[in-house]
Amino acid sequence: MQPIIAVICKSCGLKIWVPAVVQGKTSYCFNCRQPIVVPNMGNETSLRIEFHEGDRVDDRYIIQGIIGKGGMGYVYKAHDELLDEVVALKFLHPNLLKTPKAGQLFIKEAQLARRLRHENIVAVHDVAYTNEGFLFLSMEYLEGQSLRNMLRKQRIDRQFLPIRIAIQFTLQILQALEYAHRWVTHRDLKPENVMVLPGEKIKVLDFGLAIAVEESISHANTSSSQQQNVVGTYAYASPEQKKKWPSDTRADLYTVGLILYELLSLRSPVDPYVPLLQTRNDISPSINDVLNKALAEDREDRWQTARDFRLALEQSFESSYKDKSIHIITSSESKESISTENMVFMEGGYFLMGNNAVPEESPEEEVFVEPFWIDIFPVTVAEYKKYIEATSAQLPRYWYDPMLNGSDQPIVGISWFEANAYAQWAGKMLPSEKEWEFAARGKENRKYPWGNVPPDTIHCNFNDYLGMPSIVTMHEEGKTPEGVYDLAGNVMEWTRDYYLPYSIARSHPETVPNPPLRALRGGCWNSGPEAITCTARKGLFPESRLNTIGFRCVIPAKKM
Repeated sequence: MQPIIAVICKSCGLKIWVPAVVQGKTSYCFNCRQPIVVPNMGNETSLRIEFHEGDRVDDRYIIQGIIGKGGMGYVYKAHDELLDEVVALKFLHPNLLKTPKAGQLFIKEAQLARRLRHENIVAVHDVAYTNEGFLFLSMEYLEGQSLRNMLRKQRIDRQFLPIRIAIQFTLQILQALEYAHRWVTHRDLKPENVMVLPGEKIKVLDFGLAIAVEESISHANTSSSQQQNVVGTYAYASPEQKKKWPSDTRADLYTVGLILYELLSLRSPVDPYVPLLQTRNDISPSINDVLNKALAEDREDRWQTARDFRLALEQSFESSYKDKSIHIITSSESKESISTENMVFMEGGYFLMGNNAVPEESPEEEVFVEPFWIDIFPVTVAEYKKYIEATSAQLPRYWYDPMLNGSDQPIVGISWFEANAYAQWAGKMLPSEKEWEFAARGKENRKYPWGNVPPDTIHCNFNDYLGMPSIVTMHEEGKTPEGVYDLAGNVMEWTRDYYLPYSIARSHPETVPNPPLRALRGGCWNSGPEAITCTARKGLFPESRLNTIGFRCVIPAKKM
């Protein structure tokens, strides 16, 4: 690290640190902004801002570890003793102290970012100085990963993000900008500055390179010959930024277009450009049109506001999503007849559903279910292969995985839409949660499908004991008294219901939750014992194509 020395500002009395190379020259106080003539001090004193766990900062923060470091500085996880919460501390890099604009930029970041209070923008709590005179920000601490890391993993796996995920992430970024653009432009948007939190929530970071909107607009109205420095990351900069022309909020919208392109294609701006429709075959032309307008070379041809961009993308997604998410079964592709072969008849009636001991499974109530037929086994790879051959449907995610494609193993890597399409082709339905639980629990109020004996590897495939799905006939001891296999462990099973609290699902079953999760039942091969009871339930996005998820079908008796 470059040696730095301590000097006292005569205007405000603050002790600050400056690069030793500026001895005998003029620097600036980062507190009062007054000039300081740095004396020739001879001995250079080095200072580190690399902290270690347990170090104290500003008599308030206890360092818990480093989060990362980059061009602007270091970011640490810390405990704020005053607020009694975990925060992130961002320190300006010492090497930037020789640039007068660096301190101004950092102060501006704090002043602007503290104004921004939005669910999709990281909250800035405070700006302060260390005892040595270094500026730092105290910010909201986030548990998650950067969008850059997520994209890197997708590239390694050679797996496209589902369109819904890419659109959802982009819409959240646009929501953040729609709010922030009232005061600031970001001007350094990139996947590194977008965090993906649990629940697929997005937070935009680092409005530190933002310029007040008023200043941006005034510059944009001047002659293009009036140049300014390129602020931000070159690969994600707009054409006007790369040309060092004045820019405004539309530069951010261009960058969002680049991020959307990368989310959908897994190709970064530094890769040779390939039109989006040539990168994958499930992109609708309307989504492509929205993207192309965002990436217009001339900003007058782009979306003019984040709101315009967001509404156009939402409308395009809603109008084309279903057609691009599932294979539509035509009458010529449907099975000619409906058969109850390899199905068990359930007489229906009243039974106890739910479990008051688990919030997600309560309230426990007596409910009524109509008679129905249910598959003895989850749908197998062999059965799904017949469906693919008959319809030319998309291959499941793990179709070529030798650990997951045995003929008698349950099919996995299937989205809810794909499972539902198969059921339509077979002349059946996905089970409701009520039907599924009745088949597993019966009128005897069983804890597990086989009874109340605790689970073991004789009864079911759970706790990762095989490390993969077993063949569907393996656990005969775990079948229900009626003869239905694998209702505990092996694979979680899609149901046709949305994942809603029972208090809503039973009184208003037509409710569509936000987000629109679908309910799964039964646990899977790596679930613990608490997740394979007859009442256990989980909600996932319907596009999920995991190696732990399969399905089975039912036929209402009244349709036979």
